[in-house]
Amino acid sequence: MMKRIFFLSVIILTIVSCNTQKVSVDYDRNFNFDTNKSYTFSKTDRVRLNDLDSARLFKSIEKGMLFKGFQKSAENNLVIHVVPEEYVSKKQTSNVGLGLGTGGIGFGGGVSVGIPITSQKLNQNYTVSMLNEGRLVWQGILKLEMPLNASPAVREARVDSGVMKLLKNFPPKAK
Repeated sequence: MMKRIFFLSVIILTIVSCNTQKVSVDYDRNFNFDTNKSYTFSKTDRVRLNDLDSARLFKSIEKGMLFKGFQKSAENNLVIHVVPEEYVSKKQTSNVGLGLGTGGIGFGGGVSVGIPITSQKLNQNYTVSMLNEGRLVWQGILKLEMPLNASPAVREARVDSGVMKLLKNFPPKAK
């Protein structure tokens, strides 16, 4: 039982420590989001993700917008434009030191070598813009980082949680 708890806690810690999400949002304070409750996706988007990641992203945005009370419609009150960026980075996570030493009667010496441990990370950055009649009224930037070999379930969970974080304070409250 202890082995199982230890193994489970190591897995959870690994998943949580690999999850990096950064969000920034800007919006037009004069735009009334309460009277504009429909949206559509831009037809000119050239999403530079693979089809699976693209489908995950748009499905997650649709779920988030529905949760916030917005309906997908051809009326085009809000046009959502998505610009993704994806790249692989190497990240040095830690160093392991190997040492060798001697000691004796008031005399000592040693040699130490550091071995860097690096891992590759998949970085996905999304700029989500909402336009009304060609005018930018809301923009959010979501930056995700996950293991390069993340499973489809992990990728979907990361995108879902990132989009929910991005839309957390959407629509902005009227001032």
